[in-house]
This record gives sequence, C-alpha cells and structure tokens, in this order.
Amino acid sequence: MKRTLFFVGCLMIAGSVSAQTKKQTMATTISKVTVFIKGAQITRTGSIALAAGVNQIVISEVSPDVEEKSIQVNGDGDFTLLAVSRQSNMLRQQNKREEIATLQQQREKLQLQLAKENNNEQVYTEEKNMLLKNQTVTGNNGVKAADLQASLDLQRTRLSEILSKILDIQQAAKQTSIELKKVEQQLMALNNQDNIPTSDIILDIQSKIATTGKITVSYMVRNAGWIPSYDIRVKDINHPINLVYKANVFQQCGEDWKNVKLSLSSGSPEESSTKPTLLPWYLRSYNSVYERNADINGLAQTVAPTEITGIVTDEDNTPLPGATISIKGRTLGAITDGQGKFRIQQPPGNNIIQVKSIGYMPAELPARNNLHFSLRPDNKALGEVVVTGYYADSNLEGRLAGLSVSSNSRADKKIIKIRGMSTLQDVPEVFTPTTVNFDIPVPYTILPDGKPYSVGIKELEIPASYQYFAIPKLEKAAYLTASVTEWEQLNLLDGEASIFYEGTYIGKTLLDLQSGADSLQISLGKDKQVVVNRTMQKDESKKGFLGGKTTFSKSWEISVRNNKGIPVNVIVQDQLPIKTSSEMEVSRVEYGDAVLQEDTRQLNWHLNIPPATEQKRVLKYAITYPKGMITNAQ
Repeated sequence: MKRTLFFVGCLMIAGSVSAQTKKQTMATTISKVTVFIKGAQITRTGSIALAAGVNQIVISEVSPDVEEKSIQVNGDGDFTLLAVSRQSNMLRQQNKREEIATLQQQREKLQLQLAKENNNEQVYTEEKNMLLKNQTVTGNNGVKAADLQASLDLQRTRLSEILSKILDIQQAAKQTSIELKKVEQQLMALNNQDNIPTSDIILDIQSKIATTGKITVSYMVRNAGWIPSYDIRVKDINHPINLVYKANVFQQCGEDWKNVKLSLSSGSPEESSTKPTLLPWYLRSYNSVYERNADINGLAQTVAPTEITGIVTDEDNTPLPGATISIKGRTLGAITDGQGKFRIQQPPGNNIIQVKSIGYMPAELPARNNLHFSLRPDNKALGEVVVTGYYADSNLEGRLAGLSVSSNSRADKKIIKIRGMSTLQDVPEVFTPTTVNFDIPVPYTILPDGKPYSVGIKELEIPASYQYFAIPKLEKAAYLTASVTEWEQLNLLDGEASIFYEGTYIGKTLLDLQSGADSLQISLGKDKQVVVNRTMQKDESKKGFLGGKTTFSKSWEISVRNNKGIPVNVIVQDQLPIKTSSEMEVSRVEYGDAVLQEDTRQLNWHLNIPPATEQKRVLKYAITYPKGMITNAQ
C-alpha cells in the first residue's frame, strides 16, 4: 500500500523514539540531479526493510554542502516519518577518486625519494668538510716526499669523488622536485582536498509491522551550477544560422554524479524572489555631469572591455583552479583553469565580477581587465544537527515544476528547425512562469572536481538576415552581423558563443539577450573578403587662411570591394562635424546618395555590391573657424 510520509513534529520525537529504536544504514543511489544556474537539487532513492516499531535510518556519504532546510523525503510503504535531521560525519570522509589516489601515492614516493637525496647530500657534505679540515700534515721529523704525495693524491681523489657525487645528488633532487611539483599541480587542478567530511541524513520512521518500502530523498547543494555556451556556425550568408546550445556543468559538492539523469534549469535559488520597492525620486542639482553620473550609478561611467581576464589565488598567492566566475545578475560565467586564470566576455555597462570557490569566502570586484582575486579561507563550521519538518505529498509531485510543453509547441511560427544532436535525442523543455527546464535524456557523469563538463541541450537551424557594416573612419574592415527575429521563443540565456564562418573559427562573441529588442543582433566578426578603404584626396584637401579665418577643406574617397562569389549588402557609416559655436561653420558638404541623420550628422551609404566588383563614394566638407582657435577639425 502506498502512503505519503508526513512530519509529526519535533515535540513528539522524545515520546515516540524509545530505547528499542532499530538503527540501520540505507544504501541509496543518485537518480536525478536538477542543476540550476547556481546550485543543484539532488534526488536519491533506495529500498529499505523495516522492523516493527521505530527505525532510525541513516543515509550516509551525502554531500557536506547540503542546505539543511531543503531536505525533502517521501516514500512508498506502510510507515510514517517521525523526524528528519542532518549531521556532519567527521569519521567518514569523502571517497577519493582513483585518479587522485594514484597521484597521492606518486606524490608520497617522490617526497620520500627527495628526502633520501637530501640525506645523501648531507652525508657527503659532512665528509667533504672533514677532508677539508684535515689537510694539514703533521710530524716532528717531517714527511717524506713520497708519503706526502700519496696523501695528497688520496685526498684529491676522494674529494673529487665526493664533489661529483654531491653534484649527481643535486641533479637527481632537482629532477625529483620538478616531478613532485607537476604531481602537486595536477592534484590542485583536480581540486583535491584532504579530510573533507560527509553528511548523514537521519530518518526516524515508525512502522506497525515489519515491512519493506522505497525512500526518495532530495536536497539542495550550493557548489554546483551550469554556464550557457553556444557554437554558432554560418556556412555563408545564403544559409541559415546553425546554433548549438550547450551547458558547461560543474560541481564541487563532494558527490560523484555517475550516469545520472540531468535536468538543467534557468532558475537560481540564490536569487531574491522578493519584489523590489520603488523609492521616492528627489530631484537635486549637481556641479558637473561626472558628479551626477557617479551619484546615479555609484561610480563614474567607464567604457568596459568586451573581454576580462584575471586570476584567482588564495592568500598565499597559490592559484585556485575550478573557481566559479560570474557577472552579477547575469548567466554569463567561466571556470578558472589549472593555473587559476580565467577569461570572460562581458556586456556593456558597469558590471560586477563575482568569484566563488569551495572552502573560501566569496568575493566580488568591479569589472576591469587583469583582475586578481585573493580569497580568504571560509572557517565557518557546519551545524551539528538540524531538524526540519514538512508535509510531503507524492500526489503533488511535479505540480511546482510547471506545465510540460514539447519543443514544437510553437510550431505555428514555422521559423525554427530543431535538429537532434549527435549525442542527444529531443530535449523536452518544461516552461514555468519564470524559468525553463531542459530534461537531458542521455545520462551524464559529472565529477566533483569543479571542471566544466559539456552537456548538449539542442541544435537549432535559425533563419537570419545578414548585413555588413563598415566604419572606415575608425577601422578599415567590414563586420558581418546576423539579425534574428522572434528570438524569444528559443529559450536562450546570456552566454559566450564561438563563431565559425565559412568553415573557419573566427573567435568569440557575446550573446547579450538583455539588449535584444524586436530582433537579436549577432556579431559574426570581420570578413576579410570584403575590403574597405578610406583615402584622403590630396589635390582637394587643403588648409587656407582668409580674413582672420582658417578653413579646412577635406575630400575622402571611400571604397568597398567584394571579393566573394556572391553579392553582399554593406552599410558604410561616416559622419559630418557638428559645430558648437556661432564662430564655426561647416560648408561645401557633398555625400552623394548617403542618408543623413540630422541630429547626429551620421551618414549611411547602403551599398549592394555584386561579386568581384568595387564601389566608391566621396565625402567632402569644409570647416571654417577663427584663426588661432584650437579645434579638433580633421
């Protein structure tokens, strides 16, 4: 008979748990893991045989990273749950992976070998010192020449042997030290940590008769998550975008997720679910624009780099591999490598970079290049015993997960073709009002080493319109962009994307969805087959002086050549100066068929260039201002 377990209450424990309580350890396996952007929910299942009366069931070797209040239990059987608690188990430590155990044995051998070499060097050094101290030959009647020669020969021969032996020992010790350092670096890269305890989840269960049943336990852990990433492939501008949606899954919670069913959620339990409060808006005056911007944004406005690099170390400046790097409030992130270094793409604006590493206090810094995080150890002890109560109803299972919608539920749009990845079947997507879950049908193994494990989510074929942009005044290059409409239905998240164009890796770009409007713009990088130039015409560009006025006359020739085998559309941008004084004048303006934006004085030429042809445009203007005035005319 299937019954739902419920919590009677902590006050009843003392009266219901007697001296006849039967204690046993239940073997469980991890059946499912739901990975959030930050954190994960682990589900364990196991079968149990219960005796009549009160049974104390211990689920051992659980992650020490368990969020106590998140523990939930339900089961199938004729029994009642009295209490749930969690405690740290300092005696039962985490099992070491075979790779780590092998490296630790190798490290011990190298340390022993290095100690022996150092001891041998000390012995020979003492012998050398004794020889050097006894170089004086004594005697009242002098020493025969033959005896003196023999003594010197013996001393020289032995001293040479000792010095040679010391040199050999030093070379051997140096090589051993090099090998030992490599092993220690590899152990560090595997995030090896000694003496890490486990947790026990303890269940007090009452049964009227001896019976069997099935127990399911779920709980949250903090040191896990996933980072969205993409591969964007474009065969040419006549074909749709091929987008591979992937997840870099990582965890350091101390449990091996071996061949488990993964579900990836776009939610994050760490995020606040409380509605923000709109405070009164008080107008005030400022002495400068800088002061106003600093007050509004908390710091002066700066132009941030598109990619940030940095390193994460401990207080002793030792690199920390496997640390999680993220941009505050976004799904953009990265993992530090074996040397503690990281690279992360960042969106425009003032961003905060956060870093977390197991066993260390989290830290954050304003975004800038060459960041250095020095983390302090987290000495906060785990609670001894925490009891949580709940009412678990198996009939409610799945209701909070939201409505299940198949991947073709919006097929009426008919713009996106979903193709199964080579290692995956179709990935069901579960929609809730605030999150999306991707149920991965293929089991994965994710080890607790903090390394990112690539998990394929889906592959999309997306129609796109392509457009080249060129601003030869700033850079003589043509940038290809792809515009995607109705992108909201793709259920994408902010993330880095590797760009492959015409079979060649171009580089990385940022899929910044928060800046997306009606269409999502994806930058595909430079196309070297579209050649752009901006050349000043010397015979028409000159500087003149008349009546106390200075006049700059400029003439620019802009050329765009299409070396591709297909026609291309290129928007070429330039600009006219905007005068800021009545003493200045802009005249003799010529820009052909360009479209002028009056407020910014920006010029846009829309060029359709056939294959293997070149088009040219001319921009002319004259700038007049008082003689002696210092301006930025060019």
